[in-house]
Amino acid sequence: MLNRIKEQPAVGKLIAQYDQLPRRDQQALSVLAVAVLLGILYFGVWRSATEFHSEAVGERDRATELLAWLEANHQSLERLSSTGTSQGAAGADTPADGRALMALVTRSASEAGLSLQRFEPSGEDAIRVWLEGVPFTEVASWLERLNTGHGVRIDQASMDRQNNPGIVAVRLTLTI
Repeated sequence: MLNRIKEQPAVGKLIAQYDQLPRRDQQALSVLAVAVLLGILYFGVWRSATEFHSEAVGERDRATELLAWLEANHQSLERLSSTGTSQGAAGADTPADGRALMALVTRSASEAGLSLQRFEPSGEDAIRVWLEGVPFTEVASWLERLNTGHGVRIDQASMDRQNNPGIVAVRLTLTI
């Protein structure tokens, strides 16, 4: 393989130029080539490998600490988990998809006495809603009921003040 490389015209030209250099220049060039090779090995291979090893050891230590904490707090976590599922049963009316969310939002808005100006789906599990000239307190309580009773979250909200005090124009993106 080394002979194949030497047969290349560019490599042959470089070897000829190297042979024409004085002996001291050849030695200096050889030392420089070895230094560059060692630098590439150190910075390209050794240093990268040791950094990766250090990060892996740190990640392992963090995972070990987390496991120890989880094992120490296992009973508390189980208790919280069972409490969360029993409370989740109260909010069992959580919509499963965008259609159910749309139905829930329109129904609960009319129950709250709010008139939706416009609404449209936004992706698979979100809906955009526009309300104009509605009391802020009614919108806030409606959104709170949606969140606590059905698990609906506000992804984006924009409320603009109207001329009358306490009246707002609202644009919302609600998600499951």
